[in-house]
Amino acid sequence: MSRIARNQMETTFFHNMTQGINKEYIFEEDRCKKKYIELLQKELNEFNINLIAFTIMNNHAHILLHTENISNMSKFMKTINEKFAMYYNYINKRVGIVFRNRYKSQPILSEKQLLNCIRYIFNNPVRAKIVLNPEKYIYSNFKDFQVSQISEISLDKIYKNINNSIDFPNVKNQKIIAEAEFLDTFEDTEIFIKELIKNYEKEKDLMICKNTEEMKKIVQYVKENTNISHKFLADILHISKTTISRYIKGE
Repeated sequence: MSRIARNQMETTFFHNMTQGINKEYIFEEDRCKKKYIELLQKELNEFNINLIAFTIMNNHAHILLHTENISNMSKFMKTINEKFAMYYNYINKRVGIVFRNRYKSQPILSEKQLLNCIRYIFNNPVRAKIVLNPEKYIYSNFKDFQVSQISEISLDKIYKNINNSIDFPNVKNQKIIAEAEFLDTFEDTEIFIKELIKNYEKEKDLMICKNTEEMKKIVQYVKENTNISHKFLADILHISKTTISRYIKGE
């Protein structure tokens, strides 16, 4: 098989995230989720896109795509979001912007990251406590993998509809931490960090407090296990970015 022509792209896999304006529940109704999925599937051939995984939640969507042309991906996302916005405004008798921004896109740089991204996408409704298992959520394509557990998803199943050879950039020292790097909203990040802190408290048999030394250890623990920015961490712990930086340096 021929090698994928990347045209200066680092990868051909992208995790795209889109959210309602002001975090509104633009997909809350079943018909809206179904419409967005219909648009996703309808436009694939037009833009030569492979849809790997998706989950449509109430106010946001996660979409993992494979494309040989990043320009096609941008046109694809623009088309489905514009068509959905027209549909949403029509059925709700409203005008104006529907999506928070164009969309966020995250390049997938390794096979390990690819698998982690799929786990994150399909686990979204589980983390939100909507369902107990990914297979129970009907607004994703988990069933297309024909498995009963996320752990059963293999690279062969991911690549089955891709006819080109797969290549990832040679990126050294990647810090790929399960689901942490795929968190796309402050609320998701806050929940994840608080869960990490709870784990830390449990391990250390303590309660979180403003004790300087204990806060320093918590900050270091979170940074060792995630790629969360200093700003997010500062906002969640209610301390300054400068303090976060000092704690990470061990000062």
